[in-house]
Amino acid sequence: MFSIKKARQLALPILSLCASVAFTSCDSESDNPTPVEANPFVVSLAVAGSDGVFTYYTVPFEDVMSGTLSAVGQGVEQPGYYEFTQFDNTIYSIGGLDNKDVVGISQGEDGQLQRIGNVSFESGLADLIEVDANTLLGLELSSGSDMVKFHTIDANAVTVTNTRQRPVSDITNLRVPAYAGMRISGNHLFLSYYISDPATFNTAYTDKAQVAVYTYPGLEFVKVIEDERTGPIGGFNTKSGLIKDEKGDIYALSHSNPANGYSQTTRDGGILRIRSGEAAFDQNYFFDVEEVTGGKNIAHLKYLGNGKALAEINTAANTDQVRWSDGPLRTAIVDLYNKTVTYIDGIPEHPGHGRRLSALHNESFVYMAIQHNDKRNFVYKIDLQNNTATKGAEVNANFVAGFFRL
Repeated sequence: MFSIKKARQLALPILSLCASVAFTSCDSESDNPTPVEANPFVVSLAVAGSDGVFTYYTVPFEDVMSGTLSAVGQGVEQPGYYEFTQFDNTIYSIGGLDNKDVVGISQGEDGQLQRIGNVSFESGLADLIEVDANTLLGLELSSGSDMVKFHTIDANAVTVTNTRQRPVSDITNLRVPAYAGMRISGNHLFLSYYISDPATFNTAYTDKAQVAVYTYPGLEFVKVIEDERTGPIGGFNTKSGLIKDEKGDIYALSHSNPANGYSQTTRDGGILRIRSGEAAFDQNYFFDVEEVTGGKNIAHLKYLGNGKALAEINTAANTDQVRWSDGPLRTAIVDLYNKTVTYIDGIPEHPGHGRRLSALHNESFVYMAIQHNDKRNFVYKIDLQNNTATKGAEVNANFVAGFFRL
């Protein structure tokens, strides 16, 4: 097994390449001083200390397009390693490595950010998805366990209400499956994964896509569906292997990018589809991403609506990528229905952070933070009507781990 030190090097956004940012800490128990209604944007800022350990500050802001975004003296403070996601009006921080907890962050009656609940898990959650307005589903999938653990979580109290365990051997008898994505459609839950050696992270099995199918809500194992038109679904820590549209159709992203953890590539990258109500790959649909992009692959994908998704596309072919680099990237809009890729004007080529894509979709705009080659981070506002971007505030942090609006 990798040492904790090595695991941190892989899990923290490219992590160790980012320089520490000079920073004045805030009191972790204090409330942010300004009501959220006056500051509708909420940004989770990651700041590295002199020891290389990150602290995350979730902070409300009135404006993200001018000045500097800093967490000095405010925000919800969480030292360790966290990822962030939002469902309805609550932000959820998901702890990893030494932190195995999930905490909700929402607007209190006084208009200020407050913590909700605090539930811990033996191995930490691989991911957390929304079932409905009151229910979340968490997944534990760890190299230290021979069980796949599904946790039903009360979204309001952030407490576990039920746990179901299923053997990993249902999915594979090869090494440990690495998590790539999870979605519920109709009465099925789809779990995408790839096979990664837990000691070296090498990926010796890249000849086909695989998705495990379970019943929902019973969470009984049904089968594994496979497709040899492309390789494994998802990549290391991207969490975007599966996305779902308004019709309930599931789209599965494959790229086998060395920049996202793969040690080899044996199939061209592409996108598969599972139609709503079905539990098999649609043989009439294949989005050949490499053909459209000239040999490039999508590393990160975030669904926006009406068949469109925000994408981060690696500008280097797989044979030229530096392993674990998560870059260099260009931002684009992908049309899943028409199988097109449109690059965004105004955003420079940039590195990724080796983790879940952090971007806010708000009406006709997307807000995201981009790191420049000099390691400075800036907010960019993408206009989805004309596929252009405007540079906004500078971000006084190593990277942005979450971008939200309450």
